[in-house]
Amino acid sequence: MKNKLLILLIVSFIFGLLGCQTTTTYYLGAQAEPDEVVSLSPWNAGPQHWQDLYVEVDYYLTFDGEQLDIEGTLSFSDSPQVNYTRVMDLKLKVFLLDKDLTVVSYRDIARTLSGQLEDETDFRGVLPFPNSAQFLTFGYDGSFEDNDPESPSTDSIWKLPARQK
Repeated sequence: MKNKLLILLIVSFIFGLLGCQTTTTYYLGAQAEPDEVVSLSPWNAGPQHWQDLYVEVDYYLTFDGEQLDIEGTLSFSDSPQVNYTRVMDLKLKVFLLDKDLTVVSYRDIARTLSGQLEDETDFRGVLPFPNSAQFLTFGYDGSFEDNDPESPSTDSIWKLPARQK
């Protein structure tokens, strides 16, 4: 029985590592939409703001020549606060893009599981900064819930760079 449990744990661990490995490169080469990117040259110093229909990101960038440090706060825009009662899960990602808006580096930087649409989630992350990086954008995936007693629903949302076919 102990051997079976140990084998099961080892197999689960290996599959877990394999799953992590595939997600670390999945978006490399994907294309971002041009209307929501931020230029990284000339270097943007000071507080920055990025927003779309669902999320708002207030952030600050620091660059040391080889890596980009980003810290800030994730909050929800007015639309989900009006149309939903809670957030089920939301993962925020930051993408570094080359001159063609192709993803050259990215990282998950925040995740909210509190359920409250009024909550803010602080984040801090470090990304390797390839020489080809010229733009930055944010992306996310998650779901919201509406507790309407007559017609409850859960809606999945996402904004991510698109993989080319």
